[in-house]
Amino acid sequence: MTSEEERQIREWNSELSSNMQISLLVTEDQRSREFLGFCENLTRLAPRIQIAQEEGEPNDAPAIQVGDALRYHAIPLGTELGPFLEALSVSEQKTSSISMSVQDNLQKIELPALLRLYVSQQCPFCSQTVRHIVPLLTANEFIRLTIVDCSLFPEMAKSNQIQSVPTLLLDEQFRWTGSFRLEEVVEIMTNRDPAKLSALSLERMLKEGNAVRLAQMMLDNEEIFPAFCDLLTHNKWPVRLGAMVTMEEITCRNPQLAAQVIDPLWERFHHVEDPVKGDIIHVLGESGDHRVISGVEMILSGEYHAEVKEAAREALEKIQARKG
Repeated sequence: MTSEEERQIREWNSELSSNMQISLLVTEDQRSREFLGFCENLTRLAPRIQIAQEEGEPNDAPAIQVGDALRYHAIPLGTELGPFLEALSVSEQKTSSISMSVQDNLQKIELPALLRLYVSQQCPFCSQTVRHIVPLLTANEFIRLTIVDCSLFPEMAKSNQIQSVPTLLLDEQFRWTGSFRLEEVVEIMTNRDPAKLSALSLERMLKEGNAVRLAQMMLDNEEIFPAFCDLLTHNKWPVRLGAMVTMEEITCRNPQLAAQVIDPLWERFHHVEDPVKGDIIHVLGESGDHRVISGVEMILSGEYHAEVKEAAREALEKIQARKG
């Protein structure tokens, strides 16, 4: 951290009217040490900031979390320091810098909108792009922004085929590189088809306790969203649990709609680990659909883990009880 960066942080701290807290996600990733060092310097220079350290999953990337809406997979120094400090002062931010037409469209967004912005400290335009987007977070509760430093996390940039910065992704489906119109981004966020939401967007809904709302969205559309089966077969148990809560709501209210998951889940059954197999069978049993019986009986007569067979027995009992 340079002397100029230290001065910038001290001046910003002197203007704060109250304390604030941010979260630091630390993982087994060696880059966590860089995040720890930055946060230690930040709290030394800005005593009003408090850091809540959290332990992430082994394969998670370290990050700085600002509230619920903003995550930094980046060390915000150099040209990125100013926008970062401005983002921290979220209570001071206003949406007046956003045109009225954009603000009107922002009020219409009722679907989760996951924005991912790829930046670099060497980019002269990235800091302005951050300033351009951050006000959206205070204008609508469904918008989330993740900022990724391509130099620090090249594997993330590679996974999204990032060739230049700044690059903005929406739900990993829409992409803008270089300069873009904020009106266009907001318009697409407003008019998206909920059935085309990414698995990441649906997972975020579950993590934020919106399983019933997700169920209602699929009930309203009369369609099980294609990406939803990714959550039912996710390798993390909490994600599968949230998806199963969603399925219980759908099964209770529209069994015919719930039956749409049967074929996709059977297609995935032999490609997942045993705990996921058991949960797949549980969901299929809850559906009560007679088409599940032959597959469940096949599992009972085959060579499967004891817990998988137990799930099959319970599923068969539920289906037969409903059928009776």
